[in-house]
Amino acid sequence: MFFSKIGKKQYKKKINAFCFGLAMYQSFIILLAVALLFTLINKRILKLQLTIGLMIMGMMMSATLLLVREFAPQWFAHLLHLVENIDFESFLMNGILSFLLFAGSIHINVEALKKERLPVFMFSILGTIISTFVIGYLTFVLFGLLGWSIPLVHCLLFGALISPTDPIAVLAIFKDYKVREDISIKIEGESLFNDGIGIVLFLTVSQLAGSQSGDLSFWSVSLLFLREAVGGILFGVLIGYVATWLLKVFKSDAEGAILVTLVVATSGYAVALVMGLSGALAMVAAGLVVGSYINKHAGQEVREMTGSFWKILDSVFNSVLFVLMGLVILLIDPAVISFEAAAFVVLIVLFARFVSVAIPYLLVDKRVTGFPWFNPRIVTIMTWSGLRGGLAFALALSVDVNNHGHFFIFLTYSVVAFSIIVQGLTIGQMVKKLGVSR
Repeated sequence: MFFSKIGKKQYKKKINAFCFGLAMYQSFIILLAVALLFTLINKRILKLQLTIGLMIMGMMMSATLLLVREFAPQWFAHLLHLVENIDFESFLMNGILSFLLFAGSIHINVEALKKERLPVFMFSILGTIISTFVIGYLTFVLFGLLGWSIPLVHCLLFGALISPTDPIAVLAIFKDYKVREDISIKIEGESLFNDGIGIVLFLTVSQLAGSQSGDLSFWSVSLLFLREAVGGILFGVLIGYVATWLLKVFKSDAEGAILVTLVVATSGYAVALVMGLSGALAMVAAGLVVGSYINKHAGQEVREMTGSFWKILDSVFNSVLFVLMGLVILLIDPAVISFEAAAFVVLIVLFARFVSVAIPYLLVDKRVTGFPWFNPRIVTIMTWSGLRGGLAFALALSVDVNNHGHFFIFLTYSVVAFSIIVQGLTIGQMVKKLGVSR
């Protein structure tokens, strides 16, 4: 009866899907164990900021595994099978991304963000758009000079995925050096919103790249962008206020409050995607609304437990993400590796970051004492603190192989590694030298 209802082929598909899901779960457990090991090594031996330490150990792991491929191919085949069981794009974009964005926004000081709302708005929206086009056009020229025929729309796709910044390592360093709050909140607020804006830009350009015409007209881009960005923010605010109503019902019940935030971060993100809105911006907006309510009106137990819960989730998923980054390098085609291109792209990304910070700064911040038009110290700090992280890598993984996906993964890994290790290890000394502490 069972086989007669669903058929043998459908039954086999269900079994295969179940086995794949089980293998992916087992792979995730192993990744979690490796991430824990890396965290312990960093805490006891390296003693670096966690993001920097994980990036260094991830690179060391990649180098070790490449040696295993050369000298012990049978062992490497088993490792490769483990990596191939992981659906990276689904795990990152439809799995942990919503948790990372919600966790980042729920801890934001909303009152401080309100004071810096205009600079944050300009840096996150205008700055991300500027960065996308500067990187897109300059890489298009670069690849042409190197003799590679990569369409402009694909270069803009790379510009969109590499433009969002990750402030985790920088903000931890800023706390140690007591950097002025206005600078910290600019960088933190910009990063949260430019994650969402970057994803919207990426999806918009990706749709255009997939179309036969590759239409890049102003109206087609604007309509796609506005629908996802504005719609995502409005939807996020809506579910954020629904969540605050539920939190009022639970009052001092910390476990119930945590459950409410979990539902927002999972169901809210899924519903936004189904509606064709930006799930990333929805999570940022919802997290700000929920976080503001919890910090102002919730009891002490609710504040402490929800805060600890989301900090732990944020730390766990970020650790797993950096282990994944080290493993994905094993899957790319060695033929796409070009250290010459990577070096030039790193310089292009740094230049684009400077331009995308300087232009909005000139437009909005003319009040700095002694610098009526331009404060080179703040622009320098914001340029050098524009680290790239897991989001850029997650977006690179979703680029189709036919759209130069493997090449973009390699370039993204190079930019992320340079920004986290080189910029991350030197930003503290730059802060001290430029004197922007409180």
